[in-house]
Amino acid sequence: MVSSKVFVTSLVVVAIVLFLAGYFIYPFVHPSGTSKAQTTWDKVKKRGYIVVATSPDWPPFQYIDPKTNQIVGYEVDLMNTIAQKLGLTVKWKPMGFDSIIAAVKNGEVDLGVSGFSITPDRCKEVSFTIYHDVTQVQLIMTASRAKKLGITRLSSLSDIAKYKMTVGTGSGTTELKELLDLVKKGVISSSQVKSYPDFGAALKDLEAGNIDAVYAETPITTWWISTEKVPLVVVYGRSYWPVAFVANKNSHILVSKINGVLAEMIANGELDQIKAKWNVTTPP
Repeated sequence: MVSSKVFVTSLVVVAIVLFLAGYFIYPFVHPSGTSKAQTTWDKVKKRGYIVVATSPDWPPFQYIDPKTNQIVGYEVDLMNTIAQKLGLTVKWKPMGFDSIIAAVKNGEVDLGVSGFSITPDRCKEVSFTIYHDVTQVQLIMTASRAKKLGITRLSSLSDIAKYKMTVGTGSGTTELKELLDLVKKGVISSSQVKSYPDFGAALKDLEAGNIDAVYAETPITTWWISTEKVPLVVVYGRSYWPVAFVANKNSHILVSKINGVLAEMIANGELDQIKAKWNVTTPP
């Protein structure tokens, strides 16, 4: 019969052997425990390019150049410059505006660059870089339609009810949210609001007389007024949201890297140069 002293000693030896075996085997069984998870910045830096989603229907911020079929514009130049300063190139991924935030959240793209207004609701879903512009929101009409309805200037957006106007805007935009809020309040009917996958389609319907007005922002409204053959007029406007790039909530390092470069570009005048090239002016 084995004595209790020998039995206890045997248990201690077995315990030590099992501990040492577990100590050496653990890193192979659980490799994740020995390595730090890659950040978005790590992945971007390793591959050498950043995947950026945009909806190229918002000139002069981003649009398709009909001559080259390439995405060009103010934000395009700005993002390309920032990427270059970070030692990266940009892989542009065009998609519908209302799909970009979802693509950023699920990691399909690294960044969203498409004239995004910084709003409290969006701040709950994504992170924003520091802003690079502040826009004005405007309701525009063809000059002939405004004259026919006897409109020179509206005192508020609610005045579209007074003239029984049908207003178009972009799907997934802050402008659409404003119009739908008026519907919820009973100020206007849902039939008076029409959303489009892109602002270009809304403009075409406006010029064709299918809608009375388009609710959009500068500088796209000023771009239209200066480039379209059909005379357009602003019948309502006010200062609006600051505009920035959107990133995944976990992309802290990437956002800080972009912010550092952008802040320097603001301070040294490079941002002003890009704005001047595309005739983008920040309202006072």
